[in-house]
Amino acid sequence: MDNLAQALKELGQKNGFNLALDDNGTCSLELADGRPLVLQERVNLNELDFVALLGEVPDAAHADVFRELLTANFYWEKTLGATLSWNADLEQVVLIYPLPLADATAETLDSIFKRFLELQAAWKERLEGLVAEASANAEADDDDEADTFAGNDDMVINP
Repeated sequence: MDNLAQALKELGQKNGFNLALDDNGTCSLELADGRPLVLQERVNLNELDFVALLGEVPDAAHADVFRELLTANFYWEKTLGATLSWNADLEQVVLIYPLPLADATAETLDSIFKRFLELQAAWKERLEGLVAEASANAEADDDDEADTFAGNDDMVINP
């Protein structure tokens, strides 16, 4: 789409980088702080997706972390219209914001871009905290189990 290409070009110029979709309808950026950001045109859905990888979640933390992410997704209250997802192939939490192509003006892209970067940073930090808390809880549970059975050598499960 010519309008989208022009809007992306203007957004890039305003922010000091070259911004254009490749032949696959994708544009990947690495922000100054190292965070990756992908813009993906999905013609079949008439949208431009802002996509950010937020981080990994250890297996032991899945239940606690995923519960929090699902809660945050409820009516998008804590994600400002974006969606938190799990990419099983990459084993990463992903933040996605779809923008209808009809709304993809230079002004709209600039506004969404800024808000998405803020949201990405906030959720990356929040995810790291959730993972740390869930991992600590899992370790504490393991320690509690070890303490429960310590000194019980006479206890036999399967004689």
